[in-house]
Amino acid sequence: MGYRYLDSGALYRAVAWEALRRRLDMENSEAWEDFLQGFKPEIVLAEADLKLYLDGQEVSRELRTPEVSRAASRVAAVPQVRQWVNACLRRLAPDRGVVAEGRDLGSVVFPDAEVKFFLTADLATRATRRRREWQNANLTVDLEKTIQELVSRDRQDETRAAAPLRVPEGAVCLDTTTLSPEEVVNTCLAEVREALTRPGQS
Repeated sequence: MGYRYLDSGALYRAVAWEALRRRLDMENSEAWEDFLQGFKPEIVLAEADLKLYLDGQEVSRELRTPEVSRAASRVAAVPQVRQWVNACLRRLAPDRGVVAEGRDLGSVVFPDAEVKFFLTADLATRATRRRREWQNANLTVDLEKTIQELVSRDRQDETRAAAPLRVPEGAVCLDTTTLSPEEVVNTCLAEVREALTRPGQS
């Protein structure tokens, strides 16, 4: 499509990774204010991915560990962190030409997006896919533990006060449990092409 890829999860993971490195008190609101004012990672957008650099070091791989994933879910519930991430996302996105991924992007960050998708799958499938990602990164993770962590994250995201997880208004809901990545892409592209041919769209 020639669009750039915008991943909100990478930004939450970057915050979590740096907070863990600094041993930040995540329950301290003032500590978050001071931390975020000085936290300025270099963000590079491309068609295929989003790369993050801290102190000149590319850390995209380090952000995908189970420890950082757990911490990212915690920091995502912090209002100051959500404000910081949302401001970054809106600053990075031009008027058009972005595919943005995240749990509140269609409902909060970009509510006027031309096309919105809400992708889901059954819990066992999601856990298997996440475990496969970690295995590809040479990390060993128990499947049952992965399921428990997904359940915990869903509960936390659905019940948080700031931007709780929900289906965005006007979103196309797609259950990917039995679909291959190619089938998901083709379904989404068909929706995008249809949306862009409607009157008033460009």
